[in-house]
Amino acid sequence: MLTDEILRAQACKAAQTEGRNARHEVRSRSKSASKDTSFNPTLELARSTTHMEDHQYRNIIDTIPKFSGESRENITDWLDIVSLKFNLLGYDSRQKRRFIPQYLAGNTLKWHLTHREELSSWEEYILAFTSAFPRIITTSRDLNLRMLQDRKQGVTEPFTECYASVIDLCYKHDPNMADFQIIDWLKA
Repeated sequence: MLTDEILRAQACKAAQTEGRNARHEVRSRSKSASKDTSFNPTLELARSTTHMEDHQYRNIIDTIPKFSGESRENITDWLDIVSLKFNLLGYDSRQKRRFIPQYLAGNTLKWHLTHREELSSWEEYILAFTSAFPRIITTSRDLNLRMLQDRKQGVTEPFTECYASVIDLCYKHDPNMADFQIIDWLKA
């Protein structure tokens, strides 16, 4: 008798559970079919995080400087910046090779277009690139003075880059140059 009651109770509970599960399934189907306007903090956090990451990636990409191979540009510094930012973005060697042209201008872009098929790996590419556009280290005081005299801000060049270049040339010309002399060169 007790076992019959237990069996009936278990059967009743199973029927209730089955009915409840069916109702939940119908409700979940109708919610997914209709637009869900309820607030889901986990989903909102995921969206917000994704948006922030997209913004950070865009900022990293937008701040990679262009390189044209001009004498005032330092290829070593530029490659360090590009490599750092490409690594932050998680680019592999193939992606680095694929995206580097958008940061090249003038002669460097022409060089890239000429040699893009010859160099298969990122390392080979960097070696050939640095050989083609070596960093020019000026040692002659006269040459440094001439470069300092000829240095003018480019039309699209930010003044901060121009000032940094003039200060660098001042110290190359005279490592002990006084601040007031550097300021005079910046005013020129």
